[in-house]
Amino acid sequence: MRSFLYGGTFDANFFSNAGPIDIWFTTVGKIRYAHEPEILQLIRLHQQMNEIALNLYKLYSKGLIEQAHDGLKEVDFRSDQFIQILSGLDERLQKV
Repeated sequence: MRSFLYGGTFDANFFSNAGPIDIWFTTVGKIRYAHEPEILQLIRLHQQMNEIALNLYKLYSKGLIEQAHDGLKEVDFRSDQFIQILSGLDERLQKV
């Protein structure tokens, strides 16, 4: 997200249902880890981050660059949550 908000190219496919993270959740995560409550949290957070990314892209495209840059705070917050949950899941599963 940072790259396109600072002049790079927006990769709409990455932030869609055909993106690599969505595909992993569909083909591996929801199957192999379906019984893990963290998977649903991670899926929800990922969807929220995709929505935020699309909204930031719209702001940027409309010339509202400063507002789009300000939105990165929310991205950072959600990303930190995602990593925290994922790390906790990984740590717990390694103990099993």
